Amino acid sequence: MESNVKSGFSTKTLTYISYALMLVVMLWASKDFGITGDEVTQNTYGEKVYDYFASMGKDQSALSFKNVYYYGGFYDLLCATVNKVLHADTYNTRHFINAIFGFLVIVAAGAWAKWYKGWGAALLTAWFLFMTPRFFGESMNNPKDIPFALGMTLGAYFICRFFAEFPKPSWKTSIFLALSIAYAIGIRVGGLLLIPFFVVAFVFNYWFAWRKADDFKINSLGPLLVRCVLISVLGYFGGLLFWPYALQAPLSNPLTALGEMSQFSTGIRMLFADEHIMSSDVPWYYIPKWLWITTPLIILMGLIASPQLFFRKDIKFKDTLFLFFAALFPLLYVIYKKSPLYDGWRHMLFIYPALMVIAALSFLALGSYIKHKYAGYIVTAVIVIGLMLPAKWCLANYPNQVVYFNEIVGGIDGAYGYYETDYYMNSVKQAALKLASMADLYHANQKVVIGTNAIEPMQHYMKMINPNIECVYVRYYQRYDKQWDYCILYSRFVDKNILQNNYFPPSNAIATIKADHTPLCTILKKSPSSQDAFRASQLFNNKDYANAAMAYRQALSEDPNNETAYNYLAISLASIGHMDEAIDAINKGLKFNPASIESYDLLSRLYRAKGDNVHAQDAANMVQSLSAKEQHD
Repeated sequence: MESNVKSGFSTKTLTYISYALMLVVMLWASKDFGITGDEVTQNTYGEKVYDYFASMGKDQSALSFKNVYYYGGFYDLLCATVNKVLHADTYNTRHFINAIFGFLVIVAAGAWAKWYKGWGAALLTAWFLFMTPRFFGESMNNPKDIPFALGMTLGAYFICRFFAEFPKPSWKTSIFLALSIAYAIGIRVGGLLLIPFFVVAFVFNYWFAWRKADDFKINSLGPLLVRCVLISVLGYFGGLLFWPYALQAPLSNPLTALGEMSQFSTGIRMLFADEHIMSSDVPWYYIPKWLWITTPLIILMGLIASPQLFFRKDIKFKDTLFLFFAALFPLLYVIYKKSPLYDGWRHMLFIYPALMVIAALSFLALGSYIKHKYAGYIVTAVIVIGLMLPAKWCLANYPNQVVYFNEIVGGIDGAYGYYETDYYMNSVKQAALKLASMADLYHANQKVVIGTNAIEPMQHYMKMINPNIECVYVRYYQRYDKQWDYCILYSRFVDKNILQNNYFPPSNAIATIKADHTPLCTILKKSPSSQDAFRASQLFNNKDYANAAMAYRQALSEDPNNETAYNYLAISLASIGHMDEAIDAINKGLKFNPASIESYDLLSRLYRAKGDNVHAQDAANMVQSLSAKEQHD
């Protein structure tokens, strides 16, 4: 199946050199990436899976831990086992392992591309993946989607090899295919998708090749079908070996997990295309749009030109069709099913290697149309120049590759306030280390309290820095409701109006972690304004509204951009009969978030209490309008 185009010893050597370089870079970089929002849960799940097997099934806490028991336990068990052996930093170790799996995705995709078009295709595919900032970033600390992408890529690759060896596929290929299916299921139940992939590949090969072949014998299908069934059965049950929940009921529980994962029951509010939407109600173009604005332009060029591959004679039609099927069917299926999605396209990351193979083959095909002795050099130059754009961005914004946006939306600065940025809390580690250095927390001999909306990662960072540091959880809009010395806040769940109008970070920030000019995470320090805001919240909670109003006014005189104070000030003023001042306070607060349903609802009630039914109805209409818009979005 290999072609001599752009192949040969030199290209093969360059590919292996590239692999070695990528591995070194990825392993070295893994230490600098932060703990994600999923990792503490995944690490705990891994420990529970370890306890399940270590106790021979007696410890069954893994069977009911949050909703992650629906996931296969292979990867998290591996991490937990390595951590118990090494006794190193738990999450640095996990990131090191994650980087290995990310690298293996590159190698697997390269092998798949090589099967199609030789070493040139492998080299291009590897660099396309490596130079996709979001893929690189996810490879460092995504314990779900990167390991799963490896299984799906390996499975698709070995399916291609299996049918290419018809009528007598080797047992080596058969075993590796079964192991790939088992591994994918052992990460996520969605690995079952490889079995339908297997069936589809069988149909494609029969319809477009075997039945038309002069030497085809129908009795060859019997042994092949037996082999296919055996591989699928072994892959299925092999995938359950490290999955405690599935082992309890091997036939029914995986199907229960599949149903749950395809209709994720937890709704998550997120920012997409200038709207706050729920993960359970995403538009059909959610994933396509994310891919469109976060894939490097040079790769998009290859994908746009990819339909040409169906008209090439150097790659069999059935093989091209299967490649596109593997890349696009899962995407079309989740669109059809209206499956819940969130956090960009990371849940569909497993289709990205196939897309990179398509892009690589597309560029190789384009090169063949250039009738010039330097055609290969011309195409190579275009690709290298194109990849320099994301490469430059990655170097400038390391280690925040996961927030990359391409030039279509003006980079991350153009996307800020319109799309989610650091949904994974990666930048929180940088903020924690920066604060530790600025405030010399390493040598603090008295208790220091840090407030944060990323509590689990922060607790781990500060435990490593100094045991005298205490972390308390605060929501962004209730950041002054608790007493703290410093506060580290990342921007997720902050209203888009606050972001777009540059009210994040708050005015009492002493440092901010940025990508380009976009703030990802900020550090606040206790100040007279924050102390007054805290005292006001305590008085408010104790229903001492007169003194609360005075404290809120004092806090706002010191920091008029404290958007958290205006509604509470209004309620406090209204409670002591100062209705006009209360209404004025709400109107001032609406400057920060003009789409606040809560503020308009409060405004409507205040106007009605005052007897101003006209303005009360206007405010009530705004509540209805904003609520309807939010539900529609």
